[in-house]
Amino acid sequence: MKTTFAFLSCALSMSFYAHAQVFTPSPNNKLNKEEAVRMLTAGSSTITGEVFARDNQGTLIPGVSILNTNEKQYARAGTEVALMPYTAYFQEYLKEFKKQRNRGKSLLIPNEAVECMKFHKIGEGQKYVFDNLMPGKYFIYTSFGYVHQATQTDVVGQTDHYVNGSYQGTTDMTRSYGVTVGAGVLVEKIITIDKDGEVKKVTLKRTK
Repeated sequence: MKTTFAFLSCALSMSFYAHAQVFTPSPNNKLNKEEAVRMLTAGSSTITGEVFARDNQGTLIPGVSILNTNEKQYARAGTEVALMPYTAYFQEYLKEFKKQRNRGKSLLIPNEAVECMKFHKIGEGQKYVFDNLMPGKYFIYTSFGYVHQATQTDVVGQTDHYVNGSYQGTTDMTRSYGVTVGAGVLVEKIITIDKDGEVKKVTLKRTK
């Protein structure tokens, strides 16, 4: 199961694994290993790009787009990016995986399906590369950590308010200060290769 964990360990706590379930597809949606492996090995197309985050301390306002000019924080060397053919089998797995994740549970992908995926560990060049791909749809996924600057507010006292000697209420006295915390993000995209030999440059980023 080591390879299976490699794909999911970024998103799930190890404490989940003792109770994790293994994905079982619908009876009419069996894994076509030959098709999946061919998509990943029999073409001449490439998917490549960077993985980074831009920290955002601002308050998001619905309907208002604010340019984030914070410095890029690239994923560390060794961060693993996973690529899978976006076939019916993997689409069903991803749907069930997200459903279980939202419930605080985990869903492992079978080893035979892991053999139909590609993995790339980001090196010092800060880019991932998947080559020899055929035209078709693919799902790319990774998670990584970055530094988040946040503002924390503490109550340091209270002030009582009186009018003509009559008590009107109490307000808190607060102190705000900046803190630096580690944060993690999951990023994923569906990518379509339209023709053989195409090079798709896809940035996996967190900017909100």
